[in-house]
Amino acid sequence: MTVGERFRVERSEERLAGIERALEFPLLALALLMVPLLLLPLTTDVSEQADRWFLIADYVIWGAFTVAFGAKLLVAPDRVRYVRTHPFEVAMVVLPFLRPLRLVRVLTLLRLVAVLGLNTRIIRSFFLRRGTAFVVACLLVAVVGGGSLVFAAEQNHSESEITSLGDSVWWALVTLTTVGYGDYAPVTPVGRGVASFLMIFGIAALSVTTASVATLMVREPQKPARTPTLRDLRIRQRQLRARRLAR
Repeated sequence: MTVGERFRVERSEERLAGIERALEFPLLALALLMVPLLLLPLTTDVSEQADRWFLIADYVIWGAFTVAFGAKLLVAPDRVRYVRTHPFEVAMVVLPFLRPLRLVRVLTLLRLVAVLGLNTRIIRSFFLRRGTAFVVACLLVAVVGGGSLVFAAEQNHSESEITSLGDSVWWALVTLTTVGYGDYAPVTPVGRGVASFLMIFGIAALSVTTASVATLMVREPQKPARTPTLRDLRIRQRQLRARRLAR
């Protein structure tokens, strides 16, 4: 590889990394939003109008993923390798084309797997670049925000067991950590949609956090580099002077 080719490859990699950093959070939000959009039509009876809105939102999110993937593929230095190393994004773009086959449940399951894998990869990237504090903050926002949404949706429902904000936040924490005591459960479509979001987000975030903590525990401590003393510098200077005289 010539110097010019190496420069072009490095420049393409920098542009690709910049696009990925800029799109990480929007794609994560859209991928998390996909969870209730995929699950609600299968788990609850929704009206035709609601089903139509779900389908429109699905197409909009799919279009956003397609544009983002196309932009990243356009600047990738090795496009074949990029496609091979990003299977979840490829699945997010390709699977909706299989709708005419009418394999609704199979396609939904495959798309959920792709969403989960994509969320895990993006959250792991966030963790590695921004640290533990960012992931913990996201988990706290998910617990408080998800609990508040469920409380707003469930408080006036006659069959709901979630009657206070404390109950809803407790339910969100139990759901996010995948403990699942079963003492509370949402009954409204909005509550179940939030539950689906918390389940997928919790699995992705906690798996990444656990893996990172385990890595820190088994990593061998590195010895700090010794700062050279004045004596070391003088010895090195004498060695260089002796070599120069020997020539």
